[in-house]
Amino acid sequence: MTFTKRSSVRAAAALTAMALLSVGLMACAPSSGGAQAEEDTTKPEVELGISDDGYTLDKLIKAAQKEGPLVVSDSTGKITDIADAFTAKYGIQTTGVKQKAGEATEIAIREAEADNIQTDVFILADAPVGERELIERDIATAWTPPDLADSLDTEYKDPLVVATDVMVWAYNTELYPDGCPVDNLWALTDKDWTGHVVMEDPTLKTAILYWVNEMAANHDDVMKDAYEDYFGEKFKSDEDSASAEFLKRLAQNQPLLVKSGSDSAESAGAPGQTEGFMGLVSTAKFRENADSGYKMGLCKDVAPYSGFAYTKLGLIANGTKSPNAAKLFLHYILTEEGFAPQLEDGKFSSNSDIEPAADEPSGILDIWDQISIAERGMLDKDYDSLPEWNDFWIAANHS
Repeated sequence: MTFTKRSSVRAAAALTAMALLSVGLMACAPSSGGAQAEEDTTKPEVELGISDDGYTLDKLIKAAQKEGPLVVSDSTGKITDIADAFTAKYGIQTTGVKQKAGEATEIAIREAEADNIQTDVFILADAPVGERELIERDIATAWTPPDLADSLDTEYKDPLVVATDVMVWAYNTELYPDGCPVDNLWALTDKDWTGHVVMEDPTLKTAILYWVNEMAANHDDVMKDAYEDYFGEKFKSDEDSASAEFLKRLAQNQPLLVKSGSDSAESAGAPGQTEGFMGLVSTAKFRENADSGYKMGLCKDVAPYSGFAYTKLGLIANGTKSPNAAKLFLHYILTEEGFAPQLEDGKFSSNSDIEPAADEPSGILDIWDQISIAERGMLDKDYDSLPEWNDFWIAANHS
C-alpha cells in the first residue's frame, strides 16, 4: 500500500497535542532538481546487514555474533526478560528497555537527527506513527525474516507486525460475583457509571482513538444498533457518527484517566473496594490476579464489542551499528521461544505457527470473536484523523 505524506505543520500539531514527538518533526528537504522538477517518489532501498539474496539463518547468526551490543525498545516490561534470553542464546549483549510508543518514537527521531543511534530495535505499539514518522522518513526500516515469511499473513509483512495486543473491559469480581455489570458500551456513558470508568488517557494511548476512528469508518452501524438496544430509541446525534457520539459521551461522563495500564488494572481490580470501576485494560494485566491478588474479571458479550486489538511493528534503526544483530533479534521474537513470555499475557504472535496460550489468565480466547480487530488498510486514515479525534476528545472531556 502506498502512503501519502502529510505536511510537517499538521504532523507536528497532531503529535504535540498528544505530548508526543515534541522534537524533530520537520518537513523533508526539497528535491535538488528545483521547484519545477517532478518529485521522485521512489525511495532508495536501505541495506541493513547481510543481503536477503542467499539468506540463511546460519549466515545471519554468524554475522550478528560479530556485532553488538544491542538495545531494544518495547512497551512491555517483558522486554527485559526477552533481551536477557536472547543474550544467553546468541552471546550478543542485549539490553531491553520498556518505553511507551510516544517516547520510543521521539527517541528514534532524536537519535536519527543527531546521527547517534543508541536504540537499535523498536517494537512499536503505534503502527500508524511507525509507518508515517519512522519508515517514510527513512528513520527506521521494517525487515521480514525470509525464512519465516511463509508463516506470516501478507498484512503482517510490510511493515513487519510482530504482535497483536488486546484491550478489554474488566470489572471487579469481588463486587460483582454474578458477572460483568455491563453488557453494552453505551452503559459506560450513563449516569450510573459517571466517574467510575477508568482508562489510560486517549491522548497518550492512541490505540483508543484509532479504534474509534475505525469504528466510525467501518462499523458505525453496530454502534447505532447498540445505542438503540440500550436506550430503546432511534439514534440521533449532531455528530458525524455514532462512534463519535459514544466517544463524546464517554469523555463527558468524567472518566478516571490514568497514565498507565497498571493504574487502570489496580483501580478496577484491587481487592477490598467498596465502589466498582469498569476498567479498559490490556489482557496482560490479568496476571495481577495471581501476582497481586487482584479480582479482575473479563467482560464478555458486550455490545457491540468486548474489546479491541491493535498491532505492534518491528523496526530497525537505519543508522544502527549492529544491523545483523538487530535482524536476528526480530527473527528471535517471531519464534515460539522468543515470544513465549508474551503468550502468557494474552498476546498474539504474527507467526501463525505459534499457537496462543490456552492457559493465559484473561480468557481472551473465549471471546476472540467479540474483539474489534485493527485493519491494515486503515493505517494511513488512522494517522491522518488523529489530530481531529484528539481535539474532539479534549474538548468533550473539558466541557
